[in-house]
Amino acid sequence: MVHAAIRQGPVGGRLTKVDRAAADRIRGVLSIVENPRWVAAVATTWWAAQKALDALAPRFENDAPLPDTKSIDAALDAALTRPGTRMAETGDVAATFQGANLVTATYRAGLGLHAAIETRSATASSSNGRLELWLATQAPGLARSAAARAAGLSENSVVVHPMLVGGSFGSALEHDVAEQAAVLAIKLRRPVSLVWSRGEDSLHDHYRPPAVAKMAARLAPNGAIMGWSANIAAPSTGAEMARRMMPGLATEAALIGVKGDRYAVAGATPAYRIPAYAIEHHPAEIGIPTGHLRGGAHGYTAFFTECFLDELARTAQSEPMSFRIGMLGGEPRLARCLSTAAALGGWNGGVAGSGQGIAAHAFRGSYIAVMAEAHMGADQRPVVDRLVAAVDCGAQINPDIVRQQIEGGLIFGMAAALGVSTGFTRGLADARGFDAIALPRLADTPDITVEVIRSDEAPGGVGELGVPAVAPAIANALYASTGFRIRNLPLRPAP
Repeated sequence: MVHAAIRQGPVGGRLTKVDRAAADRIRGVLSIVENPRWVAAVATTWWAAQKALDALAPRFENDAPLPDTKSIDAALDAALTRPGTRMAETGDVAATFQGANLVTATYRAGLGLHAAIETRSATASSSNGRLELWLATQAPGLARSAAARAAGLSENSVVVHPMLVGGSFGSALEHDVAEQAAVLAIKLRRPVSLVWSRGEDSLHDHYRPPAVAKMAARLAPNGAIMGWSANIAAPSTGAEMARRMMPGLATEAALIGVKGDRYAVAGATPAYRIPAYAIEHHPAEIGIPTGHLRGGAHGYTAFFTECFLDELARTAQSEPMSFRIGMLGGEPRLARCLSTAAALGGWNGGVAGSGQGIAAHAFRGSYIAVMAEAHMGADQRPVVDRLVAAVDCGAQINPDIVRQQIEGGLIFGMAAALGVSTGFTRGLADARGFDAIALPRLADTPDITVEVIRSDEAPGGVGELGVPAVAPAIANALYASTGFRIRNLPLRPAP
């Protein structure tokens, strides 16, 4: 078996130049494989292959303008100026808002990185017209189809061995590494292990999409919410993933006439009893590939919803938890989660200076409330002191796994709240490694309490449940601590 390292250009880039002579001088180099979109160095060790890539100094060219942070923000803002598609509604929001004084706020969420400990990798072997691949994949059937197309083989000639290794948080739904390993194995006629570098993994992630939300609500004289609207600009990631993972006429036919993307605004419908609400999606073309990250769109829609609810509670001069429970007549399980989290956490109403915030979310038949305690550190970065979660996921088949998933989800959600995002410059991500994304370390991890509520209801999902409510709980806690409202994710005070 030989080892391969790969270098891909900016989005849409094509390979135009490499210095093969320089790469050949690296000890252990066996071959250089060029592709219109990438170049791979093959050597006796992965380190030698990686050194050869640096020596190759590959050049890529783009015909289209290269996206950057400013162009992404501009695309999202421009999308909000165009008519959106109504994705969910009840009542008549327009009539409710007519002539009323509205509470409004704009929230933003940046691109999210998967940042799994294990970078993308695959091992492939081809012999006698048969191709075998070993890789971590969450979609082995799709990986098999993609590898067959890339290698020019029938699917019956391809075998995929899904390996239970590493993590992915959704990145292993993609199959580009399977395609690359298949091409290399066919061309080299020997087994090849392809491993992306950490930088490559960050530069060519399928990021959680960025989003901007314009929120508006009308409050009754008694403080109750009479009307609610959320206009969300975000890429059509659901359609994008479908086209990328299952290319062909069937997918294109299924997308004909489809307006708006349900995946892009998933979780935006409030769980609360509001007489009139409307959720609209404004598709944005940002020029960056997006995909599924643990929690999906719920990771930003819950942030929009629960932070705005906190703002409405403050405007109505109401205690934030009671304000929520008062609107949960149709969701007693979520109300119980809120009251349980508040009781366990010693909730004091989120008064000024308390550093306490609370948020709740419903997801895949399960319910969660998170109470956070947080403050702003000396370096003006948020510090999370405590997380308390109450969960109702129905009947628990394996309580230990439920608790592990929630605890892991809380840490994942905290990481997303504090960092694990990137800007873009000339078509390439600014973050190249763990040092640039503020991943929480053991010393940064707060005291965590998880209470799983006993229930005889049907089992619900827990794998992603712990993620969405964390960021808004922390944001609300920071408001209680500082009196300053942060409306962007990751949570950073405006300059």
